Amino acid sequence: MAEDGPAGRKADKSSEDSKVCCARCPLKAIRRTVCGLILGSCVALAWAGATQSAKRSLGQLHAPFFTTWFCSVWNLLLFPLYYLGHVLGSGERQWPTARFRQCSGFLVEENVTVRVLLKAATPFSVLWSLSGYLYLVALRRISAGDASAILCCSHAFMFLLSWIGLNNRFMGVRIVAVILSITGIVMMAYADGFHSDSITGVALGVGSASTTALYKVLFRKRVGEAQPGAASVLLSCMGLCSCLLHTWVCLLLYLTRVEYLPPAQSIPWDTLCMMASLFLAFNVLVNLGSVLAFPALISLGMLLSIPANTALDLYLAVARPLSQVRVAAAGIIGVGYLLMLLPEDWDDSVVHWIERLWRGEWQEDSMVGDEPGAVDAVGNAKTQTQTGRY
Repeated sequence: MAEDGPAGRKADKSSEDSKVCCARCPLKAIRRTVCGLILGSCVALAWAGATQSAKRSLGQLHAPFFTTWFCSVWNLLLFPLYYLGHVLGSGERQWPTARFRQCSGFLVEENVTVRVLLKAATPFSVLWSLSGYLYLVALRRISAGDASAILCCSHAFMFLLSWIGLNNRFMGVRIVAVILSITGIVMMAYADGFHSDSITGVALGVGSASTTALYKVLFRKRVGEAQPGAASVLLSCMGLCSCLLHTWVCLLLYLTRVEYLPPAQSIPWDTLCMMASLFLAFNVLVNLGSVLAFPALISLGMLLSIPANTALDLYLAVARPLSQVRVAAAGIIGVGYLLMLLPEDWDDSVVHWIERLWRGEWQEDSMVGDEPGAVDAVGNAKTQTQTGRY
C-alpha cells in the first residue's frame, strides 16, 4: 500500500526523478556516439590531409626537422583554444592565468615560471619532435597509407611498455593484438622485398611508432588519464620548448648542411601552413574531443586514416599500385588496432550480456542507459590517443 503524506510524495518524486534520469541516459549516450563518429571521421580527414601535405612539402623542401619544428610551434595555440572552449561552455569562468595554474598542477608543484615549465616539458618535447622527425623521414621512402598503418602499431607498443613499466593488467587479447601488429609490419616490409628501399622506410616508421608509444607512457605516468586541460597545457608547453630550444637544433643542422633551406621566398609556406593547421586540428580533436564524445570512437579516426591516405595516394598517383600482401598487412594491423580498443572488462561485459540474453532479462530492461555494461563497452575504452598525437 502506497505511503501517504510528505514522505510518500517525496518517495514518488525521487522515483520519478530516477526514471527521468534513466530516460536521459540513452539520449546522452546516443549523442556522444554520434559526436564520436563525426569527430572520428574528422580526425581521419585531418591526419590524411596533413600527411599528404607533409609528403608534398618534403618533395619541395629537404628539411624534415625544420618541418617538424614548424608544426610543433603551432602547439602554442592549444591552451588558448582550450580556454576559449572553457569560456564558452563552462558556467564558472576563470581568468586565463588561474585556469593555466589549475591545469598545470601535474607538471609543477611550485610557482609556475617559464624555467620550471620548460624543465618539466622538455622530455615530452624531445620525444614528440623525434617521433615527428622519424615519421617525416619515413614518408620520403614509403607511401602515406603505409606510414599511417605502421603508426597505428604504437598502441600495441604502448601496451607492452605500460605492462612492463606501469604494471598494467595483463590481457591476452592485447597480446594477440601485439602479435598481429608485428605480423603486419613484417608483411609491410616484405611487400616490396626485404632488400628494397622501402624496408628502411618501414624501419623508420616503426621507430616513430615506438617513440610515440614511449611519449604516451611517460604522459600516463606523469598525468594519469588524459584530461583536456592537462593535455592542452602540456602541448602548449611543448610548443614553447620547440620555439625556444629546438630552434638552435634547426640552426645547427642548417650550418652543418645536414638540412638545406632555400631562400625565404622559395620556401613553400602555403603547404607548410596547411600541414601545420591540419596537424593542429588533429591534436585539438584528439585531445579536446573527449568532452563531447567517447574517446574510443575518436580513436577510430587513426584507423580510418589508413584507407583515406591509401585512396589519396592512388588518386594523386604518388604510390605503387596496391598488392595483396600490402592490403593483407594493413588489414592485420587494423584488426590488432581494434583489439587494442577493447576495454579491460570487455569479457565480463560480454558474459553478463549473454547471461541476460539467455534468461530473457533484456525484455524487462531494454534501455541502453540502464545497462552500465553497454555504455562502459564504448565509454570506458580508455584509448591512449588522448595523451598526445594519436
